[in-house]
Amino acid sequence: MKNKKGRRSRNKATCNEDPACKANGDRLSRLPNDLLLNILERVQTFDALKACILSKQMLKLPAMLSQIVIDVGSLFPHPDSSREFGIRDVARVNGVVAKVTDNILWMRSPGIAMRKLNVRMVLRHYDVLSVGKSFAHAMATQKVQKAEIEFMTEKACADCTSADLVDFAKCFNTIFADCLDAFAGLCWC
Repeated sequence: MKNKKGRRSRNKATCNEDPACKANGDRLSRLPNDLLLNILERVQTFDALKACILSKQMLKLPAMLSQIVIDVGSLFPHPDSSREFGIRDVARVNGVVAKVTDNILWMRSPGIAMRKLNVRMVLRHYDVLSVGKSFAHAMATQKVQKAEIEFMTEKACADCTSADLVDFAKCFNTIFADCLDAFAGLCWC
């Protein structure tokens, strides 16, 4: 039988009784958490987050990942795509990176060690300040073996005026002063 949208509707009562329907259900959620974590750590962090939205059981897994690599570049479209990517899009994507980083780092239990924490984002004052604070919280409360934070500027160095460079330096100095714990264990490369 078809519904208003032209799609076939399933009789939920018969689906629950049918063993074939149960066998084709959500098999991923039935896996043990340690196996799911092993699988999720082999994909990019954003892809792991997308997979964890699938079920309630998997929603707690991102806070248990031992490797967190959040790269703003992974959210940009492929360079061959026909769509232009403007400064508004960069700001939107950078905001997503900041929010995701905050959520993951503030939800983590201090008992779970972190092997790798890598964040790469565009140097924009409000986004980077929130990430810096959550990064500082993680560095102060978590056992982090390797931590990297990389800030990129909105413009290429060749396109920057001296005023742009001064603005970027002021932004970085503000973040550095407000989030000393984030930079306490980091080395300069």
